[in-house]
Amino acid sequence: MMIFRMLIILLGLFSLVYSQEQCFEARNPGDTNCNTPQAGQRFYFDKLTRRCQPFYYKGCNGGQNSFANQKDCMSACGGAKTTGDASLAATSSNSSSSSSDPAVCASKAYAAGATTNEKVTCAKCPTGYTCESDKCCPTKEYTCKMQYDAGRFGTNGKHTPRYFYSTAYKNCMLFTFYGMAGNPNNFPDYNSCMKFCKP
Repeated sequence: MMIFRMLIILLGLFSLVYSQEQCFEARNPGDTNCNTPQAGQRFYFDKLTRRCQPFYYKGCNGGQNSFANQKDCMSACGGAKTTGDASLAATSSNSSSSSSDPAVCASKAYAAGATTNEKVTCAKCPTGYTCESDKCCPTKEYTCKMQYDAGRFGTNGKHTPRYFYSTAYKNCMLFTFYGMAGNPNNFPDYNSCMKFCKP
């Protein structure tokens, strides 16, 4: 009887560990190689932000870290414990820009020239930008219709999780920004992106 109880406990622990492993798989959009692809928005658990994030699923295959909605994702992964480097999460949370940063607009989008280290004055705001607090800030109409641009590595560039607004899904999606160039459809967090771009 004691052995049976121990087996039940071990089986329960194994199943808990296995079920949480799916939460740390990389986001996998899948492909379209099946008879009836079911493409659309899904959610995955992002181990850096420890939140469930939306992504575009192509409809077939993919990984286990894929859930129909945010609630299912959080139910499965909200309490998951990572064995990875905790400093990654700290780096990610510190990457959000402050509105006091001279390169960041009130919308939290980058001001003109911010990602290319150029000084752009209000007298020379490019098309699609307007002058706000002595910096050229992108307009909603200009920014939110753009496809995301991951940019390129700078001298001290690093992968930074950012968000862009997708007109196709009318939602903000996660992408990796490389630190230089890119375009204004680039926000530090989901809420800032939705607040600025949601119709």
